[in-house]
Amino acid sequence: MGAFLRFLDSEKKQMGHLVILGDLFEFFFGFKNFFLTEKPSAFTDYLPVFNKIQSLYHEGIRIKYFEGNHDFFLHSFFSDQFGMEVDVYPNGYEERLEGKRAYIAHGDLSNPKQWTYRTFRRLLKNCWTYRLIHLAGPRISRWVAQKLSDMSYQKYHNDDQSTSPPAFKAFAHQKFLEGFDIVILGHSHFPEEVEEGIDGRRCLYYNVGDWMVHRSFLRFSPPDRFKLDQFLER
Repeated sequence: MGAFLRFLDSEKKQMGHLVILGDLFEFFFGFKNFFLTEKPSAFTDYLPVFNKIQSLYHEGIRIKYFEGNHDFFLHSFFSDQFGMEVDVYPNGYEERLEGKRAYIAHGDLSNPKQWTYRTFRRLLKNCWTYRLIHLAGPRISRWVAQKLSDMSYQKYHNDDQSTSPPAFKAFAHQKFLEGFDIVILGHSHFPEEVEEGIDGRRCLYYNVGDWMVHRSFLRFSPPDRFKLDQFLER
C-alpha cells in the first residue's frame, strides 16, 4: 500500500484524471457508514488510500472508478463517505479521447467462454445479493470474499504466467471491428500493448496489468500519446 501512495504522490503534479480499473482491494463494497461507526471498522486499513484519493480530488484531479469483480455497489460510496464526486462505472464505458472512440472496462467479461464465471458474476452483482451482504455486515462479508477470492485466483490466474491470456486480445479485436480505436482493460494481471490496423485505422489495445506484481500503469498524454509504464522506486 505504501508504494501505491508514493506512486500517487509522484504523479499528482502531472495528473488531470485518475482512472482506476477496479479491484483496488480484495473486497470493496459500498456499505453505508463504511467508516463512520463506533466500533473499529473491518476496513480501517483501506483508509490511507481513500484519504489520498480524497486529497487528489481536492487538488482538482477528476476520479473515475470502474468496478471490477471484487467491487460492489459503489455508485454513491465516494460522495456519501468522503464528499467526493467520483464517476463510477459498474461495467464498461465508451469514452472519447481527443476524438478517438475508446472502450474502457475492468476486463473480467472479456472471455465469452467463461460461462461459469459469468453466471456467478450475475448472482453476485444483483440487488438481492447486495441486500444480503448489507445484512451480513463488513466483517463476515470480507471473510467470505477473501475465501472466494483465493479460490478464484487459483483457478483463473497462474503465478508463472509468461504470456498474456489470448481472450483479452480477441476481445479488443472485436471492439476494433465495432468501430473503437482504443481498448483499455485490466483484470488479466498481465501488462501489454498491441497495435492493429483495421480498415486503415490505427487501433490500440492496452492492458494495465496489475499493481501487486508488476506495479504497472497506463499514462495518457493528449492528444494521442499512451505509455504503459512501471513504477520503480529508487
